[in-house]
Amino acid sequence: MQLFSIGDVRVSALIEREGPQRKTAELFPTADRELALRHFRDMEPFLYQPASDRIYNTYQSFLLRIPGRTVLIDTCVGENKARPPQFAAYPKKPWLDAFAAEGLSFEDIDLVICTHLHVDHVGWNTRLIDGRWEPTFPNAKYIFGRVECEYWEARVDEGYDLPGRIWTDSCLPLIRSGRAELVEMDADLGGGLSLWPAPGHTPGMFCVDLACDNGRRIMFVADVLHHPIQCREPSWSTSFCVDPVQAATTRRELFEEIADTDVIILPEHVPFPTAGRIESDGDRFRYRFAFPWWGS
Repeated sequence: MQLFSIGDVRVSALIEREGPQRKTAELFPTADRELALRHFRDMEPFLYQPASDRIYNTYQSFLLRIPGRTVLIDTCVGENKARPPQFAAYPKKPWLDAFAAEGLSFEDIDLVICTHLHVDHVGWNTRLIDGRWEPTFPNAKYIFGRVECEYWEARVDEGYDLPGRIWTDSCLPLIRSGRAELVEMDADLGGGLSLWPAPGHTPGMFCVDLACDNGRRIMFVADVLHHPIQCREPSWSTSFCVDPVQAATTRRELFEEIADTDVIILPEHVPFPTAGRIESDGDRFRYRFAFPWWGS
């Protein structure tokens, strides 16, 4: 699903799952319920389901076409992997259908960037072929953060089960095969692509920053922002954040840097049409969809 084009840059979303998922307190454990409800009433109705108190979230990858490269940013949950029910029970074919609809084969991907190594960001890195986990994108270089890899490898060594499975089936095969490059959190990837350190949600998470030839800037902000309500309350980190305080600091620093500019951001879990801009509002911020299908 194409989200937008700017000059010779095209951005599409490959949606694996979308809809009302976790309740507010499940996703944001420090949220004040009444305050959250007031914020939700001022937002687009597809962002929150009042009857069930469930927040709309998306699992999606971003397909970035830039001159000379076809880039995939994060790879959702994937299939045939031993995962908890909330990740294993829903069909994965929508992601495959979305990829096919882009007119590409797996061989056409030049670069895969994993902003961090959570379960819903690395799954399609590999596929099970003849009993072995093989790279899904055989011609691609995979970009992992060095700090991120060191953190999760340590969790595996400590005996954590789910990180061990994720590391074993979706990361380690790429490292062993030489297809993965471990980079610093502020690495320059060339062609206008660079990384912006975003620790907190995980210790080594980064955003992907694209400087377009026409002077425009696009940022794929990973899980710095799970939902637009965090613009109203930047201190509300998710229950999945390793360091909630650091995550909140990172979020505010990003918002302060890009607020009231023409920088387009793409948060991975915000539903279609996803792409937005940050506006300042005193000590708070607002999320404005950059390309709303319902009109401006």
